[in-house]
Amino acid sequence: MEIDGTVLDVNQAFTKNFGYTNEVIQGQNFNVLFTEKDKEKRKPQIELETVNATGQATDENYVINNKGLAIWALGESMLVADIEGKHYIVKDLVNLQAKKQLQLFLMQTEELLERIFESSTDIPMMVLDGSMKIVKVNPAFLSLFELHEAPHEGGRLSDIPHPFWNSSDIKKALTAVIISNTPLKRQELSFTTRSGETKTVVFDSRTIDGQQGKGRKIFLLMEEITA
Repeated sequence: MEIDGTVLDVNQAFTKNFGYTNEVIQGQNFNVLFTEKDKEKRKPQIELETVNATGQATDENYVINNKGLAIWALGESMLVADIEGKHYIVKDLVNLQAKKQLQLFLMQTEELLERIFESSTDIPMMVLDGSMKIVKVNPAFLSLFELHEAPHEGGRLSDIPHPFWNSSDIKKALTAVIISNTPLKRQELSFTTRSGETKTVVFDSRTIDGQQGKGRKIFLLMEEITA
């Protein structure tokens, strides 16, 4: 970036994690990456002032990706100079979304869980209603269970074309969630892939009781722990 925060160039890793290509973001000020709340707190200006004064600045906050979704990231900005002595700012960003999602999942607001569901690209998630019918799944869920298309809304778990969702283990665990309101907490379950590989997945759940006549929702988060 220029020392005023004007973006000059981004690499492929930045594009992969946050969606912006050079054609889209070049010439814009890096404050487009900050939430409105952080802009109100002058975080972009403070970062520029710090790095220009001290040569370095770090931050850990939300970055707004090209779809407008908030991605939790760790950033480090460094002041550098070219051979002619002109100064620029190089900013490294590490996508911490998966780590942050695991922390935030334990909170109880439906809005927050919905935001995690929509922005998650690498954490499999499923939402069920109070009768254990499918509300929705995300792309990471489809990838984990090698599914070509999402199950229909309102369908049963047994309708999912994967033997795991017909197993007694997952049905017993989810029945406890529905009937006794006992959440899944780091519960390990295993299944076999089409190639014969055994995968172990840790399940967490959070039940949200809907308001204004809306029914109960059960959010399931899955973390593969197989090496």
